[in-house]
Formats: sequence, structure tokens, C-alpha cells
Amino acid sequence: MLRQPDGNADENEEKDDDAARRWRKLFVLDTNVLMHDPTSVYRFQEHDIFLPIMTLEELDNNKKGVSEIARNARQVTRTLDEIVSGMKEAIDRGIRLAEPSRQLASGRLFLQTEAIAQELPMNLPTAKADNQILAVVLHLQRRHPERPVILV
Repeated sequence: MLRQPDGNADENEEKDDDAARRWRKLFVLDTNVLMHDPTSVYRFQEHDIFLPIMTLEELDNNKKGVSEIARNARQVTRTLDEIVSGMKEAIDRGIRLAEPSRQLASGRLFLQTEAIAQELPMNLPTAKADNQILAVVLHLQRRHPERPVILV
């Protein structure tokens, strides 16, 4: 998910970016946030955004119809398509948001690219989408203890 950069021509820039990322918050967005504000991925300024696969699946499930929720789900999907189609780096390093946001955001967008096997408390069934998103948050908190991980 959030990997350390490999050595390459942009190594100094990536090292600076990694150092800055340590103080950036990592916001994990729930589906409702995106459906309420289709441009919410750009609203977290210098902080990073993480979208769990369950969030993406729920967006996809809500695209059908003519309701405001369906329209917003389609708009979010179009926004994410634009962001991903314009990326120049490996997706697991995060996608810089500065260019697609027209400088409104300077963080990165991370998409869940691997399965997460995180144990939840026994009273939280793993089949529920919200609980799967909670498992992602717990996983990210354990994987990145130096960063605040916040569910929105």
C-alpha cells in the first residue's frame, strides 16, 4: 500500500516527499463522504487520502438510477477515473493530487491495492462493509504508527 520509494532519478524528491508525508494525516474516506461531496478527495489540502476497496465497490453499487446519490456516485467515479488516468507513477506509491485538483490539494491518493487480513473484535461481523473499512483503518494504523490515520 504505502511503500517506500525505490532508488531512481527522482530519489531526492521522493525522500523529501516521504519526510513530509510523516507529518501528514492519512484520511480514510467512507463511501458516504464521497457521495455527499463528489470532489471531497480534493478537500484535505496537504494530507493524504486512502480509499478502501469496499468504498470503491459501494460507489459502484450506487451508480444506477437517477437519484442524487446515483448522480454523485457517477461523478465520484468520473473524478477518480480522471485522477488515475493522468497518473505518471506506480499506483501503490500514491497518486499526486496537485495537478488533477488544480493545486487545491497537495497530498496523495492511495487506493487499496492488496488484500488486508485484519482481525476485528469478535462482536463486529466481517461481512459488513463498514466493519471491513474499520479493518482497513486498523491495518493502516498498525502499518504506519508515525502517522495519524483518521476515518472520515
